[in-house]
Amino acid sequence: MKKINLLIFISLLLACSPKLKSTIVKTLPPLSNDELVVVLDYSDDQTIDGETIGVIEAKDGGLSVNCTYYENILNLKKIAREAGANIIKITQNKTPDKWSSCHRLKAKIYKVSNPKYYENQILWSPERKLTWNDFKGKPDKKNYPNTLALTNSGFGYESGINLLKNGKIFVQSVFNTKESWVVPKGKNDYVLRHEQIHFDITEIYSRKLRKELADAKVTSDNLVTAKIIFDKVFNELQKRQDKYDRETKYGDKEETQENWEAIVEIELAKYDFYKANI
Repeated sequence: MKKINLLIFISLLLACSPKLKSTIVKTLPPLSNDELVVVLDYSDDQTIDGETIGVIEAKDGGLSVNCTYYENILNLKKIAREAGANIIKITQNKTPDKWSSCHRLKAKIYKVSNPKYYENQILWSPERKLTWNDFKGKPDKKNYPNTLALTNSGFGYESGINLLKNGKIFVQSVFNTKESWVVPKGKNDYVLRHEQIHFDITEIYSRKLRKELADAKVTSDNLVTAKIIFDKVFNELQKRQDKYDRETKYGDKEETQENWEAIVEIELAKYDFYKANI
């Protein structure tokens, strides 16, 4: 079963790059680009059991561009990897205001033995398949009495409004670990395959959103059009997820389930050009 979320962020940008700063208290070997770095937002109250590596910041360099939340998280991940850290805990997030055009972020960075343990959100990746350990939520048997597992996934977009040139629009698809759950008797490979396809379908429609935004040449200069396109694609996603559950009878019809897996693989390949923000 699926549950879909959406997120929309809009920020105001001007000109220049953000100023990045780091205070490293312990030097470790750098991480490769394919090693997991987990970002914990300001409200996350998890206790982190690991080595403290230092403090990193993304500040306003003065009329900055390229400093949306999405872009500055990428900046902080790069600094963390260079320092050998795999956990970024946001300790300060100043949103754009009349004094600054940027998301100004400050964070502590750590090295832990198992970063997956701390994940609240998982970005879709062909190499990162779901496991039952990713389903960290408490089963909602009141609202879903006959459900073995529930996947909470969705996509959203963020735009930087630039007064000197048109800003980019960034799209992400995510799996929400704390809102996804499984009951004990549902923990088998077959049910997990069914839930993975829900997440894969979300990724297909995030790629379709990127394509439609690109085809319409949408930038931060025409966010009304972006919202119309987003709503359209999001509604298509909801209908597709419902159709998937209906036709597979929530995974009970094995042959139909296998047909859907083949269809999803084909559609991911079809939109491969749009798998990343350009």
